[in-house]
Amino acid sequence: MNIDRSIPPVTTAISSVRVPLPENSFLTNGIPVYSFDLADQELVKIEVVFRSGLALQSRNLVADFTANMMPEGTINRSGVEIANTVDFYGSFLEHSITKDFTSFTLYCLTKYADESLDIFADILCNPTFPGKEFETHKRNGLQRFKVNLDKVSVLCKREFGKKLYMSDHPYYSDVDEADFKLSKDQLLTHFSERLNFSDAVIFVSGFVKKKLIKSLDRVFGKIELKKLVKPEILRVDSSLAQKSLIRKEDALQSGIRIGRLIPIQRSSVDYVPFAVLNTVLGGYFSSRLMSNIREDKGYTYGIGSGLISNLASTIFLISTEVNAEYTGDTIREIKSEINRLQNEKISDMELQRVKNYMVGAFLKKSDGPFNVCDQFKSCLLHGLDLSYNENYLHEIQEVNPENVRDLAGKFLNFKDLIQVVAGKL
Repeated sequence: MNIDRSIPPVTTAISSVRVPLPENSFLTNGIPVYSFDLADQELVKIEVVFRSGLALQSRNLVADFTANMMPEGTINRSGVEIANTVDFYGSFLEHSITKDFTSFTLYCLTKYADESLDIFADILCNPTFPGKEFETHKRNGLQRFKVNLDKVSVLCKREFGKKLYMSDHPYYSDVDEADFKLSKDQLLTHFSERLNFSDAVIFVSGFVKKKLIKSLDRVFGKIELKKLVKPEILRVDSSLAQKSLIRKEDALQSGIRIGRLIPIQRSSVDYVPFAVLNTVLGGYFSSRLMSNIREDKGYTYGIGSGLISNLASTIFLISTEVNAEYTGDTIREIKSEINRLQNEKISDMELQRVKNYMVGAFLKKSDGPFNVCDQFKSCLLHGLDLSYNENYLHEIQEVNPENVRDLAGKFLNFKDLIQVVAGKL
């Protein structure tokens, strides 16, 4: 059979996909468990998510140090014993902290799930925050902090973060050297009050069988759940437009961050269209910012834009580091690209290319049991309807050039954006 290689294959837009839903169960004490039994390989991921993050810490760095220190020693095991035993069973531990959540994750072989869970539960329930290791963490953390203060990217990120929120909002952060003078009691208090299983959720994915759920109930199901009182975090939908320059005359590069808070939640009808707008501007390698400022002008190795969705805010952000002599030119080109989006309709061809990229990125993020679970977890924790992921691709395909132009005009007026430069202008 002869194939004419000059004729491309027929392609069809993907507008829907069936996303698996989890099996929902509860431990004896009522802790919810969402499980995805979708793997053939005998590997499992167990994630415990606490609905408390950086926003609810009593002072700067407490949440980070508490999570970092928990594997360093428990009532039953030293940090060395924990590390050696985890390695012996081929398991892996990690944690992450956002403004709203703290999560701890265990990856392990199913045949060693019981042994690995014993260690995992010991870390989450019985940490002792040993003094020697605590002092080492503080000393190393302070040293990294001082080193990072010499980097324009870090200076720019810190300053931009301070400009987004008023100083009395829980999302506001301004870390300095004095914050590293933490005490063990502060960590114990944060652990007791914030890493509380009363508001925990457990996600399990991979090779999940009933025996594993019983093992989870064995180690977590008997924990006494305490009544939890948490302060309400008010949503912030706008930020004050302002410019800030952190001078660093010896810098070879300048860090640039431009953006704002936008009044669009993930459940909003404007969220997906704005995500398309963001992708056009700077959300993938062939975006307008990359094509102009990297490929055409050669000012930087990379520039991009993104959306950060917290429970109480949504951030739109453009970020780059450029050759210092091109700082002003780069800002002018960013403004020019935003103006183009506001005044010119995007072509159907470019818009379809962006849609294809976003669909492909979504399908990639939905491939495999761990990714499927992560997609579901994101929806659940942000209070989205369970049909959100199934409708996402359809909503992408519905976006038209007028939507992109109108949203750019509504939310991306350059005079309304925070502009931060660290370096030379």
